[in-house]
Amino acid sequence: MYHELTVWSRGIIMDKEARDVSSCVATAARALGFHADNVSDYVDDPDRTNCLVRRYARFGDSPIVDRFVYENPRPDWVVLVEETIIKAVNFLRGTPEGSGVLVINSQRDPEYLLKFLPEEMKAKLAKFVVVDAVGLAEQRGSSPWMFVRNLSELALDRMSTEGAEERLAIGMGIAAPLIGALVAATAELPVDAVADVVADRDAMLRGVAHHTVIEFAATARTPGEADKPETTQTDGTTPAAAHAAR
Repeated sequence: MYHELTVWSRGIIMDKEARDVSSCVATAARALGFHADNVSDYVDDPDRTNCLVRRYARFGDSPIVDRFVYENPRPDWVVLVEETIIKAVNFLRGTPEGSGVLVINSQRDPEYLLKFLPEEMKAKLAKFVVVDAVGLAEQRGSSPWMFVRNLSELALDRMSTEGAEERLAIGMGIAAPLIGALVAATAELPVDAVADVVADRDAMLRGVAHHTVIEFAATARTPGEADKPETTQTDGTTPAAAHAAR
């Protein structure tokens, strides 16, 4: 078993959320006995405000050979911290066909969001997961987004980049529900084991419980053709029109 996680976010203002997702997944995997790496910087540094940045984790049963190849060449788990990234870049480049799990932070209808993906990107998906991480996160002050709530806190967080020790708790805010939805949808890491390394355990468990999954059934198809999707809620039901992310 081997997985590559790439988290896409916006430079500086949303960097903490992306780092926390990759850090918590790698830390939990390592605690469970897997070989794991977490790369939170280097490729996209120096960060620029609002520009696309990526954070990486990978783990598996065998030792990771290419430890100094920072970019994931074949990401099968992809997280979008902010919803507009869905139309910004080919974040599934290198993802093996029919294997990708894409998690996006959004309140929008998953079917609406899928309209922004071309067929060749849909063909790479096994699951499309939508979670309202903003609504499920702890509502601190004016917003769960750090850059909206407190610029001084954001400035302190900038001291945690480029290999420095984290100044703030890991797995708080919007990252927590995103981690929960990812762990629940992929079903590879035990929920409790991951929750043990997430600072806001309750918000992570809300992400586990409240997200929407569109599954792409593995059927015979022509190259580049996407599978027929099926929408499921986290209670396992498949309502015909229940596409609103909670």
